[in-house]
Amino acid sequence: MAIAALIPDRPAIWPVPAAAVLFAGLVLVDTALEWEPPFDALALLALLALWCGVAMVAGSRAVRARRDGRPRRALSLALLPMAFLVTVVQPGLVMGGAQSLGDRLHFAKGRPSYLAQVRAQPDTGEPKLLVWGWGGFIVASTSLVYDESDEVTLPPERQSASWKARVEHTDLTCPYGYRVRTALGGHFYAVGVGC
Repeated sequence: MAIAALIPDRPAIWPVPAAAVLFAGLVLVDTALEWEPPFDALALLALLALWCGVAMVAGSRAVRARRDGRPRRALSLALLPMAFLVTVVQPGLVMGGAQSLGDRLHFAKGRPSYLAQVRAQPDTGEPKLLVWGWGGFIVASTSLVYDESDEVTLPPERQSASWKARVEHTDLTCPYGYRVRTALGGHFYAVGVGC
């Protein structure tokens, strides 16, 4: 009787917590945006390299399990390399989810302070607009925007001249533009900025 026939065909459990820990790492990198370059980029690259290494180990074990006639174990091990491939081929799917969750956690951590700063702004008759730089990568960073008029979400041709004047010396006028990443409620937005 072959040794492979004696090994039960049980699914591997470890790829699920490994994927969860790696996703949580992506969220943590985005939540801790106050890291200064190059540490933010290095943390992300290290995390992706770790994920790649773990995916390669799981993939090789999946091939071995399939060769040994254990299809359930092979399938369970193949899930981690497939998740990594999805992340590489469609980064917006996984990274976008991690980014949105990270934005929400980062905002929740400082929300009372942001609200206090909004309340402290004098009423000028214009809608209030405040921008906080959260940091990020070398040429792509994240800013928190409080925009009482919500014009930050409009295309440039629909934004008023007074709004454009209020944002003139903020991150929102960076040469590569911006995109609203996460609407955080109460006129707050996490905005990806290309500076």
